[in-house]
Amino acid sequence: MAVRRIVLRVVAALAAAAVAVAGFLFLHGDFQRWKDESALDSACDGLLDRDVVRDVLGPGAVDVENTERADIGLVRCEVQMDGGGSADVRVLDTAHVGEDRLDSLYTGSPGEAALSVPVGQGWTGLFGARPKHVVDPFDTDEAEDVTVSLVLGCAEAGRTKGLSVTVETTLDKTLDDPANRPEFARIATSTAAKASKARRCGARLGQPVRSLGLPVNETEYRPLGTADGTCSGINPGQSVSVATETERGGAPYEVCRLADTDLGMRLVLVARFGPYAQEEFADNQEYDGEDVPYSGTPAHDRRRGDRTGWTTAKCSDGQALFTLEADETVSSSELAYERAALSAFAERSAKAHGCSVPVRS
Repeated sequence: MAVRRIVLRVVAALAAAAVAVAGFLFLHGDFQRWKDESALDSACDGLLDRDVVRDVLGPGAVDVENTERADIGLVRCEVQMDGGGSADVRVLDTAHVGEDRLDSLYTGSPGEAALSVPVGQGWTGLFGARPKHVVDPFDTDEAEDVTVSLVLGCAEAGRTKGLSVTVETTLDKTLDDPANRPEFARIATSTAAKASKARRCGARLGQPVRSLGLPVNETEYRPLGTADGTCSGINPGQSVSVATETERGGAPYEVCRLADTDLGMRLVLVARFGPYAQEEFADNQEYDGEDVPYSGTPAHDRRRGDRTGWTTAKCSDGQALFTLEADETVSSSELAYERAALSAFAERSAKAHGCSVPVRS
């Protein structure tokens, strides 16, 4: 009987220990879940959609680092999921555009030649990626760093006139699969929706992003005469016959690159709308030169020795800016061709955005 009692006591002790461990794990799991949800709910001043972030980045433990610069209207947070993806989120009041050059609007990955493409589907935004730099040639699972940047124009008569939402998402999913690309836009579009509501912006939001094109590499050129995107309407010239372009698609920043038959870059044309034009003008204010755009000069023809020619147009979101850049000093006939190219580029771009006819110099 004594042995039986001892066995029963041991069994009871083991059962109690098992219950205690299970209870601890249950409570610990609840605590971890609460901690993670609390971190996501407070990230970026509460502007993230917790469920979307979880769905995109994965179910691991959450690490959040918040940065707020009220002096320049910036809220920023970095979210990392243990064993999953990460997102670097920036929400900027566009009234402060140009006040901090270290946190400028997104146009493309720094140092990369690929052109960002429009998000489209009712959004004013860009979709770009930093090409993977493979260190291990046998590792085919390196993560993609992809950026989606959206511009919101506020409709309500509040303090906030516009917002920029930029999200760099890192996932172990390849952009080569078209089905993966919309996943990289979900945190940006959901954050834009929450930011618009929280800031009483009342912006017109786009539709759910169902498809996205790939960023355009510098090797994706075509004969200028067949261009049907950002280079459309520009006639080939004596030393210009090749184009690298993207679709327009309502992007706030558009680029057309023109090259010669040997693929040497000759001209770069850029259209900037809303805060992108505002930022360019602000950046140039400190530069005391006649060959950079500033808001007080609506148009300027490039001359020998200049680097830039430009024109402007009036749009619902402010002054749009259209520039042409070239490095070489050229002949009078080539300068005349540049003026015609800039005019054609600006007119097509302004019309697509519902702006006025660009100013003629």
